[in-house]
Amino acid sequence: MPSPLRIQLTTEEKQCLFELRDNPKITKRTRQRVEALLLSNEGLKVSAIANYLNCGYKAVRQTFYRWLTQGKEGLFDAPRSGRKRVWTNEDIEYIEECLEKEERTYNSKQLVEKLKRERGVELSQDRLRKIFKKKGGDGKGQELV
Repeated sequence: MPSPLRIQLTTEEKQCLFELRDNPKITKRTRQRVEALLLSNEGLKVSAIANYLNCGYKAVRQTFYRWLTQGKEGLFDAPRSGRKRVWTNEDIEYIEECLEKEERTYNSKQLVEKLKRERGVELSQDRLRKIFKKKGGDGKGQELV
């Protein structure tokens, strides 16, 4: 069994963590890490914090380790690998508006061509279908083929 671990925060550190926790731009994962540190400072054990946050005790211990070694920067996620998106939510909303306003129907190939021609966005048909599937269709119950 791992040894007990407790984080003791200074007044300045607590203030910084309260500000981070209350910032609406902070991700849920970062907010959860901040909460783990604040709960540990209040005297809760790792297992109790993990139960409260509905996560594994290893995640809580990892948060503590990152805090001790990296400080505030350790609370944030590292940049993800992979290519950045070439489309924006506005591009998809544009396509949805076209589907709602125009009388005609489109297949995925035609929508991809429309996006490229009118918005300068290049997507594959499969990618466009996945985006719409994730969003729950196009709002009219039509499936892209």
